[in-house]
Amino acid sequence: MNPAIEAAVRPELAADEKLLWTGRPNIVRLAWLRGGKTALFAIPWTAFSILWTGIAWLFSAGNEDSQLFFRVAMVIGPLFFLFGVWLFVSSLIKAFAVRGTLYALTDKRAIVLTGGGRSRSFGAGDLGSLFRRGTRRGDIIFRDALPRGSGDPEEQAGHLTDFGFFGIADPRSVERLIREQVAKA
Repeated sequence: MNPAIEAAVRPELAADEKLLWTGRPNIVRLAWLRGGKTALFAIPWTAFSILWTGIAWLFSAGNEDSQLFFRVAMVIGPLFFLFGVWLFVSSLIKAFAVRGTLYALTDKRAIVLTGGGRSRSFGAGDLGSLFRRGTRRGDIIFRDALPRGSGDPEEQAGHLTDFGFFGIADPRSVERLIREQVAKA
């Protein structure tokens, strides 16, 4: 275990909890899942809005018959542009917020500490149904912990990456550790 991660996770543990594993995600993978794909979508969206506004301006300049089209296009185009910029910037903020995310597994629960100082714990009941992707580097998703549309609004507001270990090294052995602890509980 990495001593720096262990020191960051220690304050979250109860006195009788034993730390079994700690890790951190592949930041690029987690950032891509959090906001990278949306940011990538925002680029052509914003480019199209600039093109739309430019074409509307070119084709309606000096043509009195197209004044209504020009007015509508000059309202819609900048709105699309502003939405694209907002989408891009907010996605990048989400992607950069994953820095500092840490994962821990104890004899009683799994813990996800986000870069923003937020902590989420998953007990044995949440860890019964796991989904693993990858062997050398991959993800473990806690399917029983995913929100089902009712209950705590704070849980519903979470992102998929709040409900598992993403971009970790050797997910197969971590899954094995989780299953052993669930069997003991």
